[in-house]
Amino acid sequence: MKNYQAILLSVASSVLVIKTLNGSILKYMHFAGVLNEMAFAFIMFLLTIAGLTAIDYKKLIKSLF
Repeated sequence: MKNYQAILLSVASSVLVIKTLNGSILKYMHFAGVLNEMAFAFIMFLLTIAGLTAIDYKKLIKSLF
């Protein structure tokens, strides 16, 4: 996975986590129950962590300087 893909994955999934925890995602998505909403937030949180661990930080710092 390239760096920009991992960064995009982590940013997009973290935005979805924040919107789910705020309750503002309910305007766009309707969940069947509270447990489904909690599972969605947990899976998006795991995708955020996976995206952050997939970033090659040595390559990122090298390209910035």
